[in-house]
Amino acid sequence: MSFKEITNSINKDLDKFENLLQDIANDSDIAVSGILDYIFEAKGKRVRPILVYLTNRLFSEPNQSTHHAAVLVELMHTATLLHDDVVDKAALRRGKTTVNNKWDDKTAVLTGDYLFAKAMKLATDNDEYKLFDIITPAIMRLSLGELQQMNKSKSFDISKNRYFEVIKNKTASLISVCCKSGAYTGGADERQIALLEEFGELLGMIFQIKDDILDYNGSEKTGKLTGIDILENKITLPVICTWKNMCVLEQRDFKELWLTEPKDQELVDGIIKTVIFNKGISGSYAVIDDLKKKELQLLAELPDSKAKAALIKLLDYIIDRDK
Repeated sequence: MSFKEITNSINKDLDKFENLLQDIANDSDIAVSGILDYIFEAKGKRVRPILVYLTNRLFSEPNQSTHHAAVLVELMHTATLLHDDVVDKAALRRGKTTVNNKWDDKTAVLTGDYLFAKAMKLATDNDEYKLFDIITPAIMRLSLGELQQMNKSKSFDISKNRYFEVIKNKTASLISVCCKSGAYTGGADERQIALLEEFGELLGMIFQIKDDILDYNGSEKTGKLTGIDILENKITLPVICTWKNMCVLEQRDFKELWLTEPKDQELVDGIIKTVIFNKGISGSYAVIDDLKKKELQLLAELPDSKAKAALIKLLDYIIDRDK
């Protein structure tokens, strides 16, 4: 599926969004404007603004608050990525050298702080206090999710419920408020806003589970490196499903293998093969299938429209993507 099929009905909305982002870069001091230009050029798929516009168009044409919502979520998302890249010592982001690698860690952290402040200023200058109230709790949840995952990586925590709690916070929280913001600015009623907030949370869970799957079956062809989660001791759904399918002796051996430090490439490859053999990948896809059914049930409560059709295509795209 071409991504253009998903965004075809909101191209003008996305053009407006890009112009607003560029205005922010142009309106910034020379000390940061060049860095922002560099960041905004590597724009990726813009999934979060797309969700704002599509959920808005379920109910109305976008208004100024809709555009503000799209920019707010993107500024905050980008700020968290800058900080994440410093924590992870990442060298690449969206195929380009990261800010921390091209400049330095301090520049990346301060640029992230600047984007958070810009988001706050955009909201307050335009009296978007309700939007700010909707969006900012997600940033707290996102940070909490990252901290929860760090704590999990220090122990062999194989709980599926704990895993879901982490991914709801670190990934699904911001995607959920994108949908909630779009519905709110589109004039949806409270029930519809809650419905789309739930849709966004489930979509965010699907997004993260697929990311976790790709860490085990990506390849050079897909551009997704494998084994990063293993090296960082992140117990994700493929491992949890693998554990469930093992006998006690197999679990003992797997845990010993997992806790081995340092992990060389041969050990990582062995863990990947074990996960695939014990249906860790297929088990994870089964969870995605269940979540997708819930997503479609939620959307079935809304009238048919181009925006609804695009949301279904986006759901399929996220599940089928290879990077």
